[in-house]
Amino acid sequence: MASEQATMQFGVLLPTREAVMSRWRDPAPIYQMAERAEELGFHSVWVGDSLTARPRVEALATLAAVGARTRRVRLGTSIFLAVLRQPVMLAYQLASVDWLAGGRVDLGIGYGRPNDGAHELEYRHVGITVENRIKRSEEIVTVLRRLWRENDVIHEGAFYRFEHVTLEPKPAQSGGIPIWLAANEVEPGLKRVARMGDGWINNIKTAQAFRECWDKIQSYAADAGRDPRTIHPSIYMTVAGGAKTDAEEGMEFLAQYYNRSYESVANSMLCVTGSWDEVIDKIEAYREAGAGTAVLRFAARNQTRHMESCAEALGRRGLLN
Repeated sequence: MASEQATMQFGVLLPTREAVMSRWRDPAPIYQMAERAEELGFHSVWVGDSLTARPRVEALATLAAVGARTRRVRLGTSIFLAVLRQPVMLAYQLASVDWLAGGRVDLGIGYGRPNDGAHELEYRHVGITVENRIKRSEEIVTVLRRLWRENDVIHEGAFYRFEHVTLEPKPAQSGGIPIWLAANEVEPGLKRVARMGDGWINNIKTAQAFRECWDKIQSYAADAGRDPRTIHPSIYMTVAGGAKTDAEEGMEFLAQYYNRSYESVANSMLCVTGSWDEVIDKIEAYREAGAGTAVLRFAARNQTRHMESCAEALGRRGLLN
């Protein structure tokens, strides 16, 4: 079943990883990009997460700081390794950020990459192993929602146990912070989104494959007794648009970022380069396949300037007001 959504919201990833890689001494570029995104009409700003595999400014601290400098944009994580945190403390931190920001947080949860030594090491740093990261994450989602919605919570799970916990403040959003779950073309992940997700995050490399996965999620959700319309589908993509030199800079940026060839990077995730019309055509294909949000990560040295060029191009197409 295909989505009937006709509109798309646009978010941008903030450069918290670049701040570390380039040894910025001043956080101003992060704030400025978030503020400019709001001025340009973007719907949301997002941050990535990693402890030691790909160090960056901590995600929730960044969202709290950015939330104090903006008024409208939503504040998201794409994606957040919830399993690296103790869930009671995490529920408390997220609820506080959401309360401080006036109810604007979206929590996108992912799981890291298996068979990746750097990711496996950061799991060991916090005393867990990569093998049970999925089941732990599922239990964390259950714990977060209960602590945001209930008082005097008693939990006896496979990984976490506590009793008589009441958290204050609760999130500003009624029912708690929306939880978006990451999944590409893997059946257990799609079923998990259908069972547990308020939203779906992915970087599936073709719009056709995205549509097929979204159809599956909707079908699985209906089978589980959920209204598929309560799940928000999104696409996360890395873009470098504009002149030929902009695309070339983007390819070089990604090769240096991941310390491997651009071809290898593009083979492992959704990367779109070319003129802005070519980039937006690709985005439009995902919209037509059902995506309601596109989270754009800019492969550029000056990401704010690239975002401004993107906003201008989206405006010409009537996609960003």
